[in-house]
Parts: sequence; structure tokens; C-alpha cells
Amino acid sequence: MDSEIIDAVTGWDSAPAESGYGGLRSLANDDFTGAVVAGMTWGFMLNGRLLGVFDGQIEDFEDESFESYRAPDPSLPLLYTMQETGGDVRAQYYTEETPLEDADGTLSAGGFTGYVELSENVLSGDYYVVYHGGKSMSAAYVGNSKRLITGDDAFERASDEVGIYKVYDVDIELVEIPEGDDEDEAAASAGASATDDAQDESSGGDAAPSSAAERDDADESPTEPGDMTPSRDTETKSDTETPATDEPASSSESPSTADTSTTDTTQTPAADSEPQPTETSSTPAQKKESGDASKTGSASPSTSAGAHGSSATTADNSSAKNGVSGGTEASGSAAEPSGSGDDVFSAEAQWRNARSIPSLDPGKSKYETAPKRTPPQSKERSRKAQSRAAKSKRSKQASKKRASSSSKSAPQSAPQSAPKQSTADAGAVESLKAKVSELESERDQLASERDSLKEERDEYQNRAEELDARVEELEAEVDRLQSKLDDVGVHDTDHSMSPDEALRGTNLFVRYARKGEATLEKAHAGQAKREDVVDNLRLEHHTTFDTDGLGVEGRPYEEYLEDTPEYGFATWVVTELLYEIGETGNRSSLAGVFDAIPEIDRIELYGTVSVPIGEGETEPRNFDIIFRDQMGDPLFVANLNDSRDPATKPMVAQLAKDSKAIAEANETLGSAFVVTASFFEPEALEVAAEKTGGGLLSRSKRKSYVKLSRKNGYHLCLVEGRSGDFHLNVPDI
Repeated sequence: MDSEIIDAVTGWDSAPAESGYGGLRSLANDDFTGAVVAGMTWGFMLNGRLLGVFDGQIEDFEDESFESYRAPDPSLPLLYTMQETGGDVRAQYYTEETPLEDADGTLSAGGFTGYVELSENVLSGDYYVVYHGGKSMSAAYVGNSKRLITGDDAFERASDEVGIYKVYDVDIELVEIPEGDDEDEAAASAGASATDDAQDESSGGDAAPSSAAERDDADESPTEPGDMTPSRDTETKSDTETPATDEPASSSESPSTADTSTTDTTQTPAADSEPQPTETSSTPAQKKESGDASKTGSASPSTSAGAHGSSATTADNSSAKNGVSGGTEASGSAAEPSGSGDDVFSAEAQWRNARSIPSLDPGKSKYETAPKRTPPQSKERSRKAQSRAAKSKRSKQASKKRASSSSKSAPQSAPQSAPKQSTADAGAVESLKAKVSELESERDQLASERDSLKEERDEYQNRAEELDARVEELEAEVDRLQSKLDDVGVHDTDHSMSPDEALRGTNLFVRYARKGEATLEKAHAGQAKREDVVDNLRLEHHTTFDTDGLGVEGRPYEEYLEDTPEYGFATWVVTELLYEIGETGNRSSLAGVFDAIPEIDRIELYGTVSVPIGEGETEPRNFDIIFRDQMGDPLFVANLNDSRDPATKPMVAQLAKDSKAIAEANETLGSAFVVTASFFEPEALEVAAEKTGGGLLSRSKRKSYVKLSRKNGYHLCLVEGRSGDFHLNVPDI
């Protein structure tokens, strides 16, 4: 079983359940919808029908206690059964080309059985639409919490999503719940008694002999699923009549059809209420039996009817309770349910015939028919083997019961029957005893194997628990060591400060170890190598607070400062940008940047620049980084986006607006930068192009240049900085 399905199911509400097959039958009679689990074996039920058994067999529930979980919505057991069963991907579509509503209409009209999964390239969650016979139910798991949404709301949300959905074609085969030992013995006893009564009446010439076909109806349990899901449009009817017909039953009728048509005319001796007149279809042989019985005035059914009348009546009642009548039209085609036309699971034939997947492309006028998938021969042999095993088990248990009864009554009748008992009878009894002994030995062997497997399972569970405990110990050790490291960091600092306060009170100064050697001025004139300038240049910091013993986010102040993107960008400007512009031949096209770099004296973090707005009045403009000359005039201004999200159009537009106001008041401004740790949205790039008059038709020799007047302007630059490396994105040099 998939671990996510197990987690989801174990979160459902528990439902009371008995043990063994009896417990399963009790849930079936209560129209239970949910999951059952015995040990490591899982099963899913929908309206009392057992849809499938996984990680084990149905025999794992025999005489075993199990847990049951009630599903919050009927779509989930069916969906999980299909996912665990597995199916074929018949189609895959993109919602923008083939909307989910179009696919839903086509699949419903084609009587499709399977499910649709919309999860690929969908960020909000996973969406499912599960079909059976063309009827659909919807479910969705949305958000990081996987919140469950079902019904119309789930389908509407799925219809609004954009992504890729797949169509899975899945076969569902119901699992028959076997009878328990007590039920087998009771059925065998009832069958033997009915056979004796029928033989007594046959000797009098009043009862017609039963046919072989009728005896096969008695042995086989109905396999038709009927209606397993509630329909919102279903109207419950108390009295249902089907048109009678005198035509013989078609050879293509399923066992459940013949059972229903036979037992509708039969009364069980234990009925407490008056029988209701019902029009049914019957075969000529059944009419003859009914006529012969009426001539003798006897209410006893034929041998075959008596053998299965009780179980067939129960099946009829179950079908009627689910809104499906017992009668069908003997036309050889799938019968239409007489209860509701909107039943999701209307007939077994209709289930298996719905294998054609119509085209989901609205532009096509014909269906694209997927190849019909024939069930593997192994599944067919498995179903036949299970049927033979069930018959053999019932026969053996009935024989065991008769042998036990014979052995108990033998001592009392020995004086009278001994002289009459033949050697053949004695041999038959011995043969039965030997067979019983053989079966008991086989049972003990299977029980021993079961116990061995349980012990092995317990060993694995114990090992898993030991490993879980070890993981918890290791996690606790990691937490302890991490706490110790944190404690060491706290002891290295006497007091702390928030990152915003620390950077807001910090200024960086461009200084040199030796003024007469390699400087930015000499590099600008082409008289100093990059390595020499970097070796000679220093970025000294000055703060408005005492940095001794100061910690920022658990780290010493100096260590924290040098690891910030603000410090990294300032270092890149004064040590790398000048050479990148010169080596790429952009000294003229980026003159405002290239000529201003040697003039940098002080770099202010989280500072402001005043802009005149009237006579004697100014207004501050805030920036993350301000590069100033010795007189304090702004040379560069920059804003940083240090999140993982891309830089947006408003970020670029705001910087362009503020920097333009600075440039109009200060001719010293050479450039304005937007720096992002991620990337720029296309809309952000478009804003930069609009502000600088860029594009194919631009006639300016200066790149990314905001022109304010004939002699005044500045460059608007976009920079990407990831993992400590910075790259000039706009303009492209």
C-alpha cells in the first residue's frame, strides 16, 4: 500500500466492527463505505461492496479481528482501489488546449471506468475525478496541508487550474466475502434437508425434478455489484415492477440475473409478512414447476430453489435496498437499472464494456478508440480457482457435518442397524474419516505456516521500532550539540543588535594601505593592474555604536557585516566593476559609471538623500546603499532584493522615480542600481527599457541611459548577485 494512502486512511474516523468474515458481512449489510485492515492486509468497501484486497488475500480476514475506518467521502475508497489496482494511461492533455470540462463530458458520455489525475505542473494541489460506468465523483488535496475537498467544489477548483492531466483506464473486480464455518454448516444442513424433502415429494409424483441449470444457480453466489455509490438524482421507490415475459432466459444472462428471476416467485418458510404480488420473468421450466406445485397445493419449492432461496432472497433485498430491481430484460445487452437512471455502478456488463476512450479534443468529430484491454488469463484462472475452492470448501464442510452426525448417532442405533449395514457403507464412512483427517492435517499445516509468518512479521516490527528509537536518540544528540554551539556563540558576544540597526549605523570608507601605489585613479587611467589595486585597497567600517563584544544573529559583528549582500555589492563596485567596463570596451557608453568609481570615498548603508521640493523645503529619499564622494554628494544609489523571489516591476519603477529626483538636484549622480539575489521579471526589464529609451530604435550612444537634459542624465543598471558573485544584467556589456 502507498504510504500516503495509509496516512490518509488512518486519519479517518474508526468504525466498530466484529471479527472474521462475519464482521465483513456485518459491514456489508450496513452499507459501509471506508477501509478495513487486518494486520498488513488492506481492503476498501463502497456501500457494502468489497472493491479490492491489497497486500494480502481475503483469507487473511478469516477468524481475525480487524480495524475499520469510515471514509469522509465515497469517492476516496474507489479512487484508492483504482490507484492500488493500477491501470493504463490512455490519454494526457494540457488544460489550456483541452479543458477538463470537455474531457469530463466526453468520458461521462462514453461510460468510462477509471480516473483522471490533474497534478503535473499544478502548484496548488492534486485533483482527481473518478468514473465508473460514466458516473463521476471528484476529490482534491489542496495546499501544503493536503486539505481534502470533494464534490462540486473539488471539480470547480480543478477546472480553474492550469496543468497537465492524465486519463487512467482501470478494471475493478469485486471481491466476494466467503462464508464462515458456521454459515457453511447451516447452509449445508439446510440444503440436505431441502433435498430430502424434495426426494420424498418426488416419490409421490407431485413435484417436478429440478434442472441442472437451476442447481448451478443455487451453488453460485451472485457476482453482480448493483449500485455501489449514492446518486444525488436517485429517487427511492418502494414498489418496483418489471414487465413479464414468456421468452426463455438468454444464455448470456449472468448468474445474478437468473437467481433474481427465479427467487422472485419463491416464498421462504420464515417470512413473517404477507407476500406482495410481483410480476417477473420466468423460463418455461420454472412455469411448469410453479404449475405442478399449484396442482398439489404444496408451498414447498423445488430442490434447487430450496437450496438457495434464502441467500437469493437476501441478495434481492440487498439489491432493492440499493435501488436496483431484480428483473432484467433478456436481450443479451447490459440491463438498465429500474431504480435510478443516475446510478454510478449500474450493471456489471456496462462496467466491463466501457473500455473505449473517446477523443478529448473538442476539434475532432469522431471518437478515438483505445484498444480494448482483455483481462490477463492469470486473473481469469484466479477467479475460476477461487470459485472452485469455495465450492470444494462448502462440499467438504457439508460432508464433515454429515459424517459427524452419523458418528454421533451410531452407538444408539447399533443394535438395530448393525445387521443391515453393508460393507460398502462401512467403507464409505472410513473414507470420509480419512478425508476429514487429511483436511485437518492440511488445516494444521496452514495454521503453522500462518503462525510462522506472524512471528516473522513481529520480528520486522520490533526491528523497525528499534531503528525508530535509534533515530530519536541521534536527533536528540544533534539538538544537544546544536544547543552547545549556540551557547558558545552567545559567550563570544556581550550584547546583541538587530541586523537592521547594525547596518543602518554603518559606513564603509575606501582607503589604501599605500596611497602612492595602485589606486582606483591609476586604474582608471590604465596605470594599475587589478591584482595590485585589490591588494592595496581597504574597505574600512565606521559605526555609530561600539562593536566590541557585539553580536548580530548570534555572530560577531564584523563576521556578520562581511557576509551581507550590501557589503558584497560595495566590494564588487570598487574592485571589479571598473575593470569589467574597461576590458569590454564600454568606457564611453558607460562613462557615468566608469568616471564616478574613482571618486568614491564613503559608502553609506541604509541612508537617505534629501531632495528639494520647494523654497527651503526638502524631502528624503531612502536607499539601501549610497556611494558618496569626499564632499558627501551622491555618486551611485542602490536598492537590494535579497529574497528568493524575482525582482518585480514596482521595485524597478520606484528606484527609477527616486533616482530621477536625485539626479535632477545633483549632477554628480552617475548611476542607480537595482540588485537582486534572484532574477528580474520580464515586466521589470520592460520598465528599465522604457525609462532609458532603449530598444532597437534607440539612437543614444550611451547604454541604459536616463536623459534628463542635453547635458545631464544617469545610467539605470540592473545587477544579479548570487552566491557572492555579481553580474551586470542591464546594460549587457
